[in-house]
Amino acid sequence: MPRIALLACLATFLHLAAAHAAAESGFELWRAGKYEDAIASGLGDKTPAGATLAARAALSLLMLRIPPCLACVTRAEQLARAAIKADPKSPAAHIYLAVALGYEARIVGALAAARDGLARQSRLELDTALGAEPQNALALATLGGWHIDTVRIAGGFLASLTFGATREEGMKQFAAALALAPDDPVIAYQYALELASYDASRYRALITTTLARAAADAPRSAFEQQSCQRAATLLNVLKTQDAATFARQVRQFMGIAE
Repeated sequence: MPRIALLACLATFLHLAAAHAAAESGFELWRAGKYEDAIASGLGDKTPAGATLAARAALSLLMLRIPPCLACVTRAEQLARAAIKADPKSPAAHIYLAVALGYEARIVGALAAARDGLARQSRLELDTALGAEPQNALALATLGGWHIDTVRIAGGFLASLTFGATREEGMKQFAAALALAPDDPVIAYQYALELASYDASRYRALITTTLARAAADAPRSAFEQQSCQRAATLLNVLKTQDAATFARQVRQFMGIAE
């Protein structure tokens, strides 16, 4: 190989290696719970993977925020859309946008959510993600949450008629997600949270076992650890039989505006 060609290959390899190292560094920042640093790292990486990481970190901040924050929603949506633009085929980026839109609906309320078509937008993103990767556990869980949350917000009849959303389908999708990812505490916690926000009394037994499952899982990141801790908190409140406190805690963790 001519010397110039060899040097060109070496330069390309070093550039790719540096980009990979930056992405890995950003992921480690996210895993450690340093979300702002992870966003900066991902954006500085200037690759599709970096853009997706930045969206993931922004969404993590949004989901952990109490009280809910509309500015945080806007930021997460913008970064998710940037990640989609960088890689339209990335299931993760579409999932992150769907989740952010769901949080926006919880904050702005049913009328504004309907006006802005948030449920339809969110469902479109999930359909895109599942079209690219049908067995994506996070996408299936998010779709489960979309069904249950849409029924909670719009009511069973209107949710079914207008959006094709049902509580039964939501539970089915969560079950499929848990079958694919049985050791994922975030999916188990989110399932219990959705059921608790929908009808804590009717699904008390399932909520209890699912929260216990999430609380017992071994976290692999700061975000998973926080989810496990929140599951344990809800489980402890549930055991006190204090329905009002439990409902208030669920709303806080769901990001539902008071």
